[in-house]
Amino acid sequence: MGILRRSALLALLPLGLLAGGAGAEAPFKRPHMHPPGKGCQIQVGPVTVPRGEELTECTYLKMPSKRDMAVHRVKIKVSGGSHHVHLYRPADPTMSVADGAEACNFALDFSVWQLVLATQDLFLDWKLPPGVAFHFGAGEQLAAQTHFVDNGLLRTPAGQGWAVFNLYSMNPRKVRSYAGAIFGQDRDVVVPAHATSTATTRCLFPKPVKLLAITGHYHYRGVRFTADSWDGTSGVPLFEQTGYLDPPFLRYSGDNAPEVKGLQLTCTYDNQTDETYKFGPFTDRKEHCNLFAFYYPTDAPEEFTTCVQKNGVVTTTVRGQ
Repeated sequence: MGILRRSALLALLPLGLLAGGAGAEAPFKRPHMHPPGKGCQIQVGPVTVPRGEELTECTYLKMPSKRDMAVHRVKIKVSGGSHHVHLYRPADPTMSVADGAEACNFALDFSVWQLVLATQDLFLDWKLPPGVAFHFGAGEQLAAQTHFVDNGLLRTPAGQGWAVFNLYSMNPRKVRSYAGAIFGQDRDVVVPAHATSTATTRCLFPKPVKLLAITGHYHYRGVRFTADSWDGTSGVPLFEQTGYLDPPFLRYSGDNAPEVKGLQLTCTYDNQTDETYKFGPFTDRKEHCNLFAFYYPTDAPEEFTTCVQKNGVVTTTVRGQ
């Protein structure tokens, strides 16, 4: 995989070594959180971002727990001009990659890597409904994809980005359902010059699911993102984002979680330049229309659903272990 080794790239921090409190900090300093009393902490970085540029990097690591974990609460703290932070596991549970990092500017291959967690916030503190948890295998291979930017609407003036994950475990005997992730992506995005335009993708799932959380994602031309339920004919509004910065991470409790047969995502763009922007990884030169959502129940402890539109065809795939 052409992995570049880097000393001290990844620190798996034992309990009691970190001081600091919860909540957002100065966005360009190394973030700190108290480690979980039960669970584990993972730290990724520093990721060096060239001045005036951007970098998406994949850090390969092993889950630091010696036991399988049911994770009912997640905290993710980020510093730098963060466009997104994702955590993946391989589709093949026997995969083992040497710890290290490499540039990975394009989306990971969904047939090889499965999304587990995603955030676009500098600080995420997310408690799942009672009895719902993410499943992590003891020592399993993971990949943390971090996208840090120092151009346009996002800045990383210190030239370095970090991400810290706190994974809080619960008694697995109390788990009633495991959580899964959804990655929706429109690869047909075209944003014409001197125009307002939209891109829409509609996904139908093999079975109805209850939503745990939802958020949207686009690049610098994006001005509005909406997500609706979709049953093949119509739907009801679920999520709306206006503007680019600080996209909301909408969470549902177990009581108010909507049950959906599918989802419809729509991105609206305003492009007053002479350039036409197409699908691609770079915030200043390409565009995206992505959806990240989380759901339950799953049919497998580790389940991942993709909905990808390409050449006018939408393909929905469910993978699980």
